[in-house]
Amino acid sequence: MNQEQEKFQKSLRELLASAKEHGQQITAEQAERFAQEQDLTEEQRAMVFDYLALEQVEVTGAEKKQRKTERVETPLSAEEEQFLKRYLEELPVPGELGEAEKTELFRQAAKGDTLSKSRLVEYYMPRLSEIARSVFDGSVFFGDLVQEGNVCLLLALEHIDPEAGERGLLGEIREGMEDILEEQRVQKHRDETMVNKVNRLKDAIEDLSDGEKMDFSVAELSAYLDMSVEEIEDILRLTGDDK
Repeated sequence: MNQEQEKFQKSLRELLASAKEHGQQITAEQAERFAQEQDLTEEQRAMVFDYLALEQVEVTGAEKKQRKTERVETPLSAEEEQFLKRYLEELPVPGELGEAEKTELFRQAAKGDTLSKSRLVEYYMPRLSEIARSVFDGSVFFGDLVQEGNVCLLLALEHIDPEAGERGLLGEIREGMEDILEEQRVQKHRDETMVNKVNRLKDAIEDLSDGEKMDFSVAELSAYLDMSVEEIEDILRLTGDDK
């Protein structure tokens, strides 16, 4: 490892330590200062932010990337289309609600009125598939996304803000669905990262052993791969190669 790599890793460890001290959070200013001090390219910055997300570090005050105004809709699989058809067929047909009636239902629901909550659940359940369709990216089964919307709808009605009304309710449902998709993307990235590490480790073992019996230490593997001994031991245990 050269001096530049050592400097980078030391600074990154310090950034993670700071985040840990502040509840797994750093400010956007801290992240920007780190990027400038390390003279990172845009691609490298993105990789650092991905790494922070994997380490469950939140960058507070950072502006979220704006979504493209024209979103390409991800097609549903045949199984998902069948689910959607059954879901819509099984839903009761809700009666229409005027704005005044909606306002009153939200006001009563905020006070804990069970009948008002039930009426709102019945009215908004058909909207769940529409919201799910607008955020669906194929990373989770469409039915799971709709079911998450059901949960979000029920939870949202437990602390509904009557002033926010429909806008607040639908926004919370959408946010809940988007959170599930983001969790899935992070997990996929995490899994792919682990697969890459396992493959690197296997290649290194083959290179160092040259087809012969393994006669080198984990410390030598650590130096060869620039990975910690603990990380290598964890991977060996994971793959069953630690015997």
